[in-house]
Amino acid sequence: MPAAKPKSIAPSVLALAVGILAFSHLFPSAAHAQLPEPAFPTVEAADQFKLQRLYPRQKFDCPVALAIMPLDKPRLVLALQRGELWLLPEDEILGSATRFLDLRPNLKDVTQFEEGVHGLAFHPDFAKNGKFYLSYSDINPRRTVLAEFRTQKGKIFRGDPTSRRPLLQEPHIMANHFGGNIAFGPDKKLYLTIGDGGLRDDPYRISQNPFSLLGKVLRIDPDTRSGALPYGIPADNPFADKQEYRPEIWALGLRNPWGFSFDSKTGDLWLADVGQDIWEEVNIIKKGANYGWSDRDGPRPAPFHTTPYAPNLTFEEPIHAYTHAEGISVTGGFMYHGDRLPHLQGCFIHGDWGTGTLWALRYDPDSQKILERLVIYRRPETPENPFNPTMISPDTNGEIVLMSQDGAIYTLVDSIE
Repeated sequence: MPAAKPKSIAPSVLALAVGILAFSHLFPSAAHAQLPEPAFPTVEAADQFKLQRLYPRQKFDCPVALAIMPLDKPRLVLALQRGELWLLPEDEILGSATRFLDLRPNLKDVTQFEEGVHGLAFHPDFAKNGKFYLSYSDINPRRTVLAEFRTQKGKIFRGDPTSRRPLLQEPHIMANHFGGNIAFGPDKKLYLTIGDGGLRDDPYRISQNPFSLLGKVLRIDPDTRSGALPYGIPADNPFADKQEYRPEIWALGLRNPWGFSFDSKTGDLWLADVGQDIWEEVNIIKKGANYGWSDRDGPRPAPFHTTPYAPNLTFEEPIHAYTHAEGISVTGGFMYHGDRLPHLQGCFIHGDWGTGTLWALRYDPDSQKILERLVIYRRPETPENPFNPTMISPDTNGEIVLMSQDGAIYTLVDSIE
């Protein structure tokens, strides 16, 4: 999903959108969408799992990100699109959340469809330095902001809004495709995704432009400085020594990354990239790789650009792509290594905002191939409570946490009790 959607979308509007997408084969631009032969089976397993509500005493306003506070006894913090951060209780059923940070006064005019908070990450040494990071959009001028914050002195569970130190501010064209997820990697460097700026078909080829940070995965070091920058450029970034590239770039050629995470065992970086008319992608991000947008759309050449952005470009194929016959907006996603659902161990859990479907990709790191795809949840046609997954993240035990646009938080459990 391209950041959090508005609080509500009329069912008729959503039905119209799905209907248009379902008949997209009538349009010439969809001619490239012939499905490739599946390289792995899809297994229907939705009857084996069900959603279970977490934190039922509270309903949150558009949850978009979840981060683990790295303490001796780790805690979870939930970020809401309009600027609130909540420390979640240790008791998932009876506990009550407490507010960790409130940036709503700063973001009171940031109200468009996908604007607001997009990412949250805690410094690996948070227990010592109290630092955490937010990615959000701002206006006048419209831009993506990555900022560092600290907790209040002597209060590890209370963020200080006055401590804000902007690290990176990148101008943004439209009020969508911000991307904005952030995470520290196993290397203790901070990774940030930014979308392509929001214009349909990426007409200015921004995602391929090495002078722009839009449509990219970035990697920086917030603990050092490079020249006048308020952050450091890691020397092993793939383009750190190339004048024709922005040195922050780790990978390029993305449209609207929404949900990325590092495999806690292998360190692989998995990323969901929201598509345009036909395709939704899941990628494994590699250092210096180009993922094709907008020369390519999913696993196919893009019909709206008849000439390549530059000669001799090499593109990394998605590890998986599905069409809008199955969903309209992919939501990441993490590699599951928990204990509650042993059948899903070693699977990448992801979903689709539009259809409320959840999938698990069983991946073999040795062959670097998908072995099978499991359908693990299908939203009922007339659900009592709507389920539009805005983000899928692990809790402190590696179990699945599902954030829904309507404000509910769920986990996935075995349907056989």
